[in-house]
Amino acid sequence: MTALLRRSTALAIPLLLLLAVLTAGLGMAATGALAPAALVPASPLVTWGLPVVEAFHHLGLLLAVGAGGTAVLLLPGPSRREVTVLDPLRRTTVRLGAAGALLWALAALAQIPLGGLEATGAGTDLNVWDVAMGGALGRIQMGVAVFAAAAALCYLLARSTVLACWGLAFTGIAAGALGMAGHAGASLDHINAVNAMAVHLIAVAVWAGGLLVIALLAPRMPDAALATTIQRFSPWALAAVVALAFSGVVSALIRLSSWTDLFSTGYGLVVLAKAVGLIALAVLGALQRRRLGERLRFRHLALTEGLLMAAVIGASIALGRSAPPVPQAIPPVGDLKVLSLVGFLPPEQEFDPTTMFTLFQPDWVALALAAVMAGAYLLGAVRLARRGDKWPWHRTLAFVAGCVAFAWVMSGGAAAWGKFRFDAHMIQHMAMMMIVPPLWVLGGPVTLLSRAVSPRTDGSRGIREWVLAAVHSGYARVVSSPPLAGLIFAGSLVIFYFTPLFEMAMYHHLGHFLMTVHFLGSGYLFAWVLIGIDPATKPINPVLKLITLLVTLAFHAFFGVALVSATWLIAEGWYTDLGMYSLERLELIQVRGGTIMWAISEVPTVGYAIIVAVLWMKSEDRRARQYDRKAERDGGAELEAYNAYLASLRGEGGAPAPTSTASADSREDGAPGAAGDGRDG
Repeated sequence: MTALLRRSTALAIPLLLLLAVLTAGLGMAATGALAPAALVPASPLVTWGLPVVEAFHHLGLLLAVGAGGTAVLLLPGPSRREVTVLDPLRRTTVRLGAAGALLWALAALAQIPLGGLEATGAGTDLNVWDVAMGGALGRIQMGVAVFAAAAALCYLLARSTVLACWGLAFTGIAAGALGMAGHAGASLDHINAVNAMAVHLIAVAVWAGGLLVIALLAPRMPDAALATTIQRFSPWALAAVVALAFSGVVSALIRLSSWTDLFSTGYGLVVLAKAVGLIALAVLGALQRRRLGERLRFRHLALTEGLLMAAVIGASIALGRSAPPVPQAIPPVGDLKVLSLVGFLPPEQEFDPTTMFTLFQPDWVALALAAVMAGAYLLGAVRLARRGDKWPWHRTLAFVAGCVAFAWVMSGGAAAWGKFRFDAHMIQHMAMMMIVPPLWVLGGPVTLLSRAVSPRTDGSRGIREWVLAAVHSGYARVVSSPPLAGLIFAGSLVIFYFTPLFEMAMYHHLGHFLMTVHFLGSGYLFAWVLIGIDPATKPINPVLKLITLLVTLAFHAFFGVALVSATWLIAEGWYTDLGMYSLERLELIQVRGGTIMWAISEVPTVGYAIIVAVLWMKSEDRRARQYDRKAERDGGAELEAYNAYLASLRGEGGAPAPTSTASADSREDGAPGAAGDGRDG
């Protein structure tokens, strides 16, 4: 019976591929994408070959993400102690992920020459590979292929869940990069289109990939293990459904002129069919969660979900090959040049301190991320309160304020003007590095996570265990050194602004995204090292913290002076392409940006210094209380031993040198942070 189930499960993959291709063909017929092009006749290899290659591409994506996530996060452990070595079931799952990632990489590579052939048309004498690599789409697909191949290599070499986790990370990067392909990469509202598409693809990969892999593994799993895996998968599936709905609405608002396009255009009808399919999938998923212990019912629901998901993926392929009702590209000429470069027009209001807080240029994904982070934190705090545990209100206030500040940084006045003016960008930059991260750090999110989420007892790792493992890893031990954290924090400014990297970040969405991630990450690392209350991997001398603070932020101020004194324009090509200001005005704006960096850095410096001093005093007070309690328990034995030792030095008797037990008493006192580090996490 088990062998029959395995054979039927294996036969389901070709069936799903065929259904996806057929649905893609029907969708392209409905949108008119199969009609011959008037200017550049398409080769039949492109018309029919690309949908097939994309179907294999999506299958590889689902297997790579689903298998990695299942092995790293979902499967139960083989024992009660923490196990990182792959057990037989995990090893099978990871190898399945390797096969999927390899298929994904090969399909991404195959799309490159087909994309070049689509651009040149049938019967061309041009090198289609060079044509494809000369465009952004070809380079994106090459990047996807590289990261998918890296994921396949990690999965193949994995002997532990750690390397498998790296493979999963590479698949996430590759899936996110796919958001810049297709209509999203050429969209008018570029930021929201790309971000929504990246969220959409990752959500589909998590949901459909997890379902597909669990269905493939079900014949090999005991009933209890299957029920546990499905139960752990359900919250991820629910989150993916919400993400799909959110990203779908954002994408529809960008590509449809009105809701009537859903019924009056072929593109809208395919979008509507896809939405109905996703709603049906959500309903089936809810039914599946109510049948955790029924293997037969799970197989029936999984098969039905798989067929619907294949049809939805086919509709997605058709939409990617079809032109939406709203044109997604603007020619970079005349008055439209600014719109084509940035994706939105500059605000009508003048740039001044007031408009920094009154303008709104929404980055919907960033707003949703801020809301999700704040909501998850509040949920954890409420869970502790219901359990009777105390959680300081000021930590909650700090973290939520950080989420509000993050939303403002990404969607407020600084974001509205950030790509048009260097001084507005510098306000956004300083907030990313020196306002948002300290507020998040003061909230102690890792400590809250470790207390609010129940630990796993079967040896596997969930989000809680992976976060704690990362915090206590050798890598965290290295980067949490104050001098290194300060070097990353300050040194990246020179590298970013005094090289072409800043200009590249203005032109390319990926560069802008990486810039945002780096500024937030380096700021968080710097704040965590100095004022973090989450547990550290090693004690940090408060004097070293203060020295690092003064040196780093002094360099920060000197960098502002260097910007003010610079005799050249930073990212001159970008600002001259925009054509909004004269060279003299751009020089004045750059001087103002350097002044802003110099001035704003002073306030966080004072705040950092005060908090470091307060945490230092609290650490000394806590150590004194620990010593007093120990003296009460043992009658001052350590003091008496030390006095006897001094007497022996004067020749009044013999006694061994006393051994300090402060660290042991610190452990008895229940402080998980390093002694003297000021961390009470």
